[in-house]
Amino acid sequence: MFGGFLWILFGIHFLTYGWNPVDEHVPVMGAFAVSTLMVALGVFGQHVFADSHTVATYMRIYATPESRKIFKLYAYYLPWLSLTLLTLALLFREAAGIVVYVHLMWVFQHYVGQCYGIGLIYCYKRGYHLNNVEREIFRWFMHGLSIIVITRILCYREFSPYVYFETQVPFWGLPPFIAEMGQAFFIVMSVLFVGMIIRKYHRDGQLMPVPCLGVVLTVVGIGLSVGMASSMVWIYGPPFFHGSQYLAVSLGFYLKEKGIPEGMAVQHIWQEWFKPRALKYWAYTIVAGMFIYVVVPHFMMYFGFTFAMVASSIQACINFHHFVSDAAIWRLRDQRCREILIA
Repeated sequence: MFGGFLWILFGIHFLTYGWNPVDEHVPVMGAFAVSTLMVALGVFGQHVFADSHTVATYMRIYATPESRKIFKLYAYYLPWLSLTLLTLALLFREAAGIVVYVHLMWVFQHYVGQCYGIGLIYCYKRGYHLNNVEREIFRWFMHGLSIIVITRILCYREFSPYVYFETQVPFWGLPPFIAEMGQAFFIVMSVLFVGMIIRKYHRDGQLMPVPCLGVVLTVVGIGLSVGMASSMVWIYGPPFFHGSQYLAVSLGFYLKEKGIPEGMAVQHIWQEWFKPRALKYWAYTIVAGMFIYVVVPHFMMYFGFTFAMVASSIQACINFHHFVSDAAIWRLRDQRCREILIA
């Protein structure tokens, strides 16, 4: 949940293929077996974790009449905006390129926001309390990472793809000094963040929890990776870091709402994940995710669209709603949400 499986898969991939899988001099002992395993894990992870985690947002919003009332804007109105964007993307190639381009930037900010929230949960649950200044340093350090990745895509052609799954992606080419300012801001916040950790250790004798550090270092690794390393982390990161992380939180929230006793041992909580109500939750999210990202694109092929183009447009437009909704439904400042997540 805090990055370990991603880096295990990254290491297996690297040890098997090296940095350049087309280099004939790279030893690929057992490459066929490893390739088969990686493909199987990729398909499994995509459907079980990546596609389904988006649906988990709707399981939260539409769960009860109360939740539908609280999140009325996100449940009844914003989905129409996503549907409008998807319609425009399917009708006009330029619109498809724009929504995919914006999605490429926004998706990393979504990763960072989720990691910041989960990092805080680890801190709270382990008694590592941050005062307002320390929490703001942590938050803006994470935002600084988002700024680097977003401005890099906006300012440098080599960080912006020409084509993304058969969709022509534009490049807005903002002045490079904007990216340089973003880098300077991230460096300043990194110094403050590391200084905060060291100062807190010397003052309180507390070190930031290892799972929180794992989450932070993993998302930093994803954001700063380039070349083949970037390709590798973006293959394994969405299902085995971001998606699995999200599902663990959302399923835990769902089960706690249904009445898991306070203070239940970890091994017993794991058992709850495989009981009928949890399996029903998994079934809903997995089947709905496959319908959205597999069935619908295949259906649209009958109207002359390509699978990859429809899938990438659906991913972008639905994720816009997913990103905005998540910012509303997982607020640790909300007392009820915080009490359930940290229980």
